[in-house]
Amino acid sequence: MLTDRLKKTIQNSGLSLSRFAQQTGVAKNTLINYRDGVTSPSAEFLEAVCREFSVNPGWLLMGGEGLEAGADIACSGQDKYERSEEYCLIPLLESRVTGGPEGEILFEEIADHYPFKQWWVEKLVGRSPERRKSLILMRVRGDSMSPTINQGEIALVDTFEGERLQVLTGRIYLVILPDGTVALKRLVLIGDHSGVRLACLSDNTAAYRPFEFSLDPEKRLRSYVLGRVRWVGKEFD
Repeated sequence: MLTDRLKKTIQNSGLSLSRFAQQTGVAKNTLINYRDGVTSPSAEFLEAVCREFSVNPGWLLMGGEGLEAGADIACSGQDKYERSEEYCLIPLLESRVTGGPEGEILFEEIADHYPFKQWWVEKLVGRSPERRKSLILMRVRGDSMSPTINQGEIALVDTFEGERLQVLTGRIYLVILPDGTVALKRLVLIGDHSGVRLACLSDNTAAYRPFEFSLDPEKRLRSYVLGRVRWVGKEFD
């Protein structure tokens, strides 16, 4: 588990909790919550752990024997992952993701690449190179899906065409809302004599009410659904 690997990193650092928290830019209580699994670590915190303590991001996120540290496999060693058949590099997008006129996915630039275990990616989406190329990482903005997914976390989104042409009831998707904004929501596809509608639900029920909107009959579902969330620190089915 991520919490176990974080505990090991803290122990191996030889630092007090206060000093470790200071070096990674968080409060001591926040670090304790991350360590104990009370809240999910933010992307910025995980990046700081990799940077400050030469921790392999692939090991920190996914585990693996003998890969926890070392300058030769630290965050800056992207070229080593590219040469390795053990890892699959998935792009972390710098800008917001949106949809084009035909439902194509648009983004401006890639900020970085994160290594994921090849076997895990194949378990998730199969061995097809096209399926792997459909996986993207993005930083979560907003708190509508808290506490399941928190602001600042990195989400793995499956943008494969097949995932965008169906809605699995209650799963979390990246969806374009009627006002043009893009958000993570649990979706329910509703169809009756009046047409087809998307019901959007947030996990932060105290601050966000569920709502639904009608789909344009001239547009395909992929014009609204950009992808399905498959992982945010833990795997989503």
